[in-house]
Amino acid sequence: MSIDFSLLQPLGWSHHFSAQLSLQQFDTTRAARIIGVERGHYRIDTGSEAFTATLAGSYRHQHDQIESLPTVGDWVLLHEREPVIIERLERRSLIARKQAGAHAIQPIAANIDLLLIVSGLDDEFNPHRIERYLVMAAQAAITPLVLLTKADLCPDADEHTATVRQSLPPHGEVMAINALQDPLLDKLAPWLTPGTTLAVVGSSGVGKSTIVNNLTGHQAQATQATRRDAKGRHTTTSRSLHRLPGELCIIDVPGMREVGLAPTEGGVDKQFQEIGRFAVHCRYSDCTHQQEPGCAVREAVERGELSQEAWQHYLKLLAEERHNITEHERRRQGRVFGKMVHNAKVLKDKKLKN
Repeated sequence: MSIDFSLLQPLGWSHHFSAQLSLQQFDTTRAARIIGVERGHYRIDTGSEAFTATLAGSYRHQHDQIESLPTVGDWVLLHEREPVIIERLERRSLIARKQAGAHAIQPIAANIDLLLIVSGLDDEFNPHRIERYLVMAAQAAITPLVLLTKADLCPDADEHTATVRQSLPPHGEVMAINALQDPLLDKLAPWLTPGTTLAVVGSSGVGKSTIVNNLTGHQAQATQATRRDAKGRHTTTSRSLHRLPGELCIIDVPGMREVGLAPTEGGVDKQFQEIGRFAVHCRYSDCTHQQEPGCAVREAVERGELSQEAWQHYLKLLAEERHNITEHERRRQGRVFGKMVHNAKVLKDKKLKN
């Protein structure tokens, strides 16, 4: 047995993953991509067939943190004869958020190239929520593309588009669309090359499933009409990966009520690059851009060269990011100490028995 790369390439396989395989693994394992996760069972695609697999007990024992477990979009190695995942390959990228009610990282989708951030041009439109998704893309070092849906129903579509464009990084883009009628594969063509994987994120009811159906060319996901109060209806209940024409893949993500920043350093500063350009001129290298004398960022705000709103939102997101990182590290150290105590107790019990 050997891995047939020609079957895997339409699913996004690349040299990044081939380089991780040993000669023995190449001859004795099977490679597959996770296309769905449901209650500890993994739906996988080998390129020639899709089926359900389980996670090897040895892997689960060695990787007890949620961020280490396979998620949708991950590439994994399977036992040569059984539907059992024995290893997860190193990711190229990971979009994640803070797990609700905790400070752990909740993986959303792995090995993503393009993040489609969807927002409706109705009462759901919220530039600050969009900016949180932009930080998520910055943390993963992937390209963000904001799609503003229901453009046919909004007379202020151009104004909203201009508002979002002010927050975009140089490699990002925003466009107002009619998700039901616009030929999205053509509109997104400049960003799509064979092997590209997209992920669609946004609140419930903004049209994510409609976009997936538009791109796939068939009813891959169920859709429902938006409620009269503009609050979303949950139609996608679990993350799933679908193939697109042209050797592309797309991952649909259920609507998120909260977009808590993952405890990952650097995403906020990457997103707010304009503030960073002023920050290099601050008197102190560790300036928090609040009360310190000689703060070039605050001076830029006072001169009107930097938006007061952008500065305040930056400070809010930066404080959240740093808090989540601190709490995540504290919990990690607690787990390490707990394991040390457990191992010491086990060793002591063995000595007593002997």
